[in-house]
Amino acid sequence: MKPFASILARGLGLGLSLGLTVALAGCSQFDQAFAPPPPSALSQPIQASEVEWSRKAGTNTVSGIATMKAGGTTHTCTGQAANLLPDSAYARARMTAIFGNDTRGTRAASLAPVKFESGDDPLYVSTLRRTTCDASGSFSFPRVPDGVWYVTTSVKWDGPGDRVEGGSMMKRVDVRGGKLVKVTLP
Repeated sequence: MKPFASILARGLGLGLSLGLTVALAGCSQFDQAFAPPPPSALSQPIQASEVEWSRKAGTNTVSGIATMKAGGTTHTCTGQAANLLPDSAYARARMTAIFGNDTRGTRAASLAPVKFESGDDPLYVSTLRRTTCDASGSFSFPRVPDGVWYVTTSVKWDGPGDRVEGGSMMKRVDVRGGKLVKVTLP
């Protein structure tokens, strides 16, 4: 009986040791989850070399349409700005802050706008291409150089009680080789 008690005690000791190790590992992960985040790309200025390519005229065209359905009605981006932004660390961080990722997303109009403490980087603003969605909710950007771009626009309408409905939308596109790239948002 004595050997069994010894084995049981050793097993309990091992179990307690293992449990303590797991608990401490969990605390370590908990501490890491609440550690300050690394410096954000939004707080760093865009390097001119990172977006200089986007200022050139290219042979691609990015065109698209933006719609949202509510009930039996299809709403479009008619009259709203459509934007084409070159990829950069700053643009990726900004899209992630607004849309939750840097690939494709929507943000409901009912949500408060995302505020950026440092304002807009001047290179971000100066490399932005803008047009207006036409009556059918279509837009087009001609003479786009090869590269990765973000297309953004909004589809908004008045809902019940003069509440704005719809939202903003974004899609990342890779444009190359003198092509017509068609984008459907959202």
